[in-house]
Amino acid sequence: MRLTGGSHGGRLLTAAGADIRPTQDKVRAAIFSTLASVIPGARVLDLFAGSGALGLEAWSRGAAWVEWVECGKPALRCLRANLQALQVPPDAGRIVVADVFSLLSAPYAGAGFDLVLADPPYELAKEQDWEARIAAALGQSGWLRPGGFWVWETEGKAPPREFPGWTLLRDRAYGATRVLLRRKHEE
Repeated sequence: MRLTGGSHGGRLLTAAGADIRPTQDKVRAAIFSTLASVIPGARVLDLFAGSGALGLEAWSRGAAWVEWVECGKPALRCLRANLQALQVPPDAGRIVVADVFSLLSAPYAGAGFDLVLADPPYELAKEQDWEARIAAALGQSGWLRPGGFWVWETEGKAPPREFPGWTLLRDRAYGATRVLLRRKHEE
């Protein structure tokens, strides 16, 4: 697994020992090609960060700030190793050790993020309807600024769901992986 573009394009990442399913290189390349105009200078929130590949891809492509949210100990070890290997400076982002839903349940006091990336464990996400829960949390909590973007990675072929306050911009399949890009309505 390697970064697909930006200042650190081609650099290797590890997922060793983390019992995670990182986003495939070709899928990350497609996501960030679609978001090319959004990334430079953006504030990015990487939920269910795992190896950190999505947030690191954003950082490599010019995001101003990235927060990686992860609570699994093996995944955190992997995430920290990847940030250290790429020498991500402290002023470029931070790791938030927290459960995603506990974190998003509290209002965000800052200006909000421009982009939220979410690649959860597929089965748990389906069983517990995480897509709807995150849509609701991001729609009301101030974590994502009005007009901001949300990328949801999943699997399956069911028609995309509609959520109040969101516009579906893109729904693409890459083999078994499916990526939905939504934009939060302006207030």
